[in-house]
Amino acid sequence: MRLSVRTKQVAGVTAIVFAVVACLGGYYMLSLAGVFIEETRARADLIAGGVYQRIAQLTRDGGDLREAIRTDAGLRSILESSMYSDGVMYAAVVDAQGVVLAHNDPSQVNRRLPPVGDLAALVDASAWEQSRAIAAQGGQAHELRMPLMLDVGAGVQEFGTIRVAVSTLLIRSDLDKALRPALVTTIALLFGAVVLATLLAQWLLRPILVLRAGLARLGRGDTDVTLDLPLRDEFADLGESFMAVRDRLAKEHADGEVSRAAMSRRLAALGRVSSGIAHEVKNPLNAMRIHLELLRMQTTDIPGTSEHVRVLNDQMRRLDEVVQGFLSFTRPEDLTTITIPPAALFEDLLPVVTAEAGKTGVQVQVDVPAGVPAIAGDRALLHQAFLNLAINACHAMPNGGHLRLAARTSSARRGHVELLVEDTGTGISPEHLSRIFNLYFTTKPEGSGIGLALVYRTVTLHDGDIDVQSVPGSGTTFTVTLPSALQ
Repeated sequence: MRLSVRTKQVAGVTAIVFAVVACLGGYYMLSLAGVFIEETRARADLIAGGVYQRIAQLTRDGGDLREAIRTDAGLRSILESSMYSDGVMYAAVVDAQGVVLAHNDPSQVNRRLPPVGDLAALVDASAWEQSRAIAAQGGQAHELRMPLMLDVGAGVQEFGTIRVAVSTLLIRSDLDKALRPALVTTIALLFGAVVLATLLAQWLLRPILVLRAGLARLGRGDTDVTLDLPLRDEFADLGESFMAVRDRLAKEHADGEVSRAAMSRRLAALGRVSSGIAHEVKNPLNAMRIHLELLRMQTTDIPGTSEHVRVLNDQMRRLDEVVQGFLSFTRPEDLTTITIPPAALFEDLLPVVTAEAGKTGVQVQVDVPAGVPAIAGDRALLHQAFLNLAINACHAMPNGGHLRLAARTSSARRGHVELLVEDTGTGISPEHLSRIFNLYFTTKPEGSGIGLALVYRTVTLHDGDIDVQSVPGSGTTFTVTLPSALQ
């Protein structure tokens, strides 16, 4: 399904808002993980400090220090109370060989306590590594290790180590509880931001859509068209210019003094004004793409960010293509009119058309009888217009067929020549025939909807007509009627 221009605009702005909120939310989560780890380390420091002070007191009391550590009720009380601290798994005192002298779990006494991760290293790690440790399946244990530097008769030496272990699984549980209110707030803010972005996109880009619709109606000869543009900003001048051109065209139509080529030249003059609006949209688009690239470089270590950046970049590229198409359609053209024999015009197309037709086995025929008058027109514009028609015809015959490029003197309009592009392809559905020349309308999955609109514009600039007849499954014929160079 082909998305409308408005839908693409809203989707692009919404995606940018979502990426910003996601990045800020990720940053907040990483920061909060670091805060919880630091708080857990502080609690472990407090427990280790209390144990150290108690053992220092036992040292001053004299006697067998190892036995005193094993049997002291005050030390046991400190170790057992550590279990009431958030995130703490155990607290123990081990000797230099790693044998437990005291533990909050008495059954561990006289056993060797296996080493686990270093809590100090986790505290000093990056926010990303801290988050990975907290999110690890099953959780991990990290110890705060405080050496026991005591004077036990042979001078101050390391008697053993106080080890307080914390669990990342317990830290994660506390982190989840803290993130729930923030998650609800983030979802609410994101929803509000999406609604605001939708309204803002419609408000900012609405003048271009209004102008495009007005130009299309004016191009079809509707001189009653009006533009609903703001009255007190830079769009007011654009609206006044449009209305002035419309009024002049209406007067010239009424007086019978204007030809279709003259109307097209005035529309081209209005296109100069509208192209300025399109450029004003391209400037912020370019700035957004630059800052998006900077954001990508700064968040390469956050998983999932690259996918969001890719989606945003694709949406902005599509917006840029829409603006480029709008510029192409409204860009003013100064016709360089020369005499062009129809046979020479078709011969110029053959190298490109034949190569494209050869891909699917399409046979190309040029049929220009002697005596068909030359036409008057801009060779480059007409070349591109008929090339678009011929290439489209080749694409309509994926299984081969016949393409005929023909010219004849018009029997319906004196002093005009009819140039035909006929194919035996899939044809055009009746419901699409009235819309094929509309800007951005296309039935191709990868089509831009600009080619046939530019063909119609070129024919109009030459004071000509274009007609299409099609039978689904049998083929299509485009008939372009242009003034001859003899009139």
